[in-house]
Amino acid sequence: MKGNNSAAIQLLRKMEERACKPNLVVYNTIIDSLSKDTLVDDALNLFSEMMCNGVAPDVITYTSLIHGVCKLGEWKEATRLLHEMVSKNIYPDVHTFNVLVDTLYKDGMVLEAEGMVEIMIQRDIEPNTVRYNSLMDG
Repeated sequence: MKGNNSAAIQLLRKMEERACKPNLVVYNTIIDSLSKDTLVDDALNLFSEMMCNGVAPDVITYTSLIHGVCKLGEWKEATRLLHEMVSKNIYPDVHTFNVLVDTLYKDGMVLEAEGMVEIMIQRDIEPNTVRYNSLMDG
C-alpha cells in the first residue's frame, strides 16, 4: 500500500507557509513513507532540506533512508548513509540492522549478512524475532 506522499508534502509546504516549522517527527514520517514507496530521490532531497532547515536527523531518519536504498539494491548508497550516520554519532539500532541483514539475505549476500549479525553481537544489539527469521531463511 502506497502512502499519500503528495498530500503529505503539500501539508509540509502549508506548514512552512504559515511559519509553523516542521519538526523531526514530521520530516521522519514523510521520509519514511517516500522511502517505503521507493521514492528515494525525493526522500534524500527532503532529508537535505530538513538539515538545511536546522533539523538534525536521528536513527529513524537514517534507517528509513537505508531501507529505501536497500529496496532498490543500491548498496554503495546504503553503505555511505551508514558511514555518514555513524560519523554523526548516530548509531544503528536493531531496526537498522534488521533492514540491512534482511535485504542482504534476500539478495543472496549471505556472508555479508552474517558479518552484519556479527557486528550486532559485538555491539550488544540483541537480534529480535524478525532477525532470527531472516537468519533461518538465509
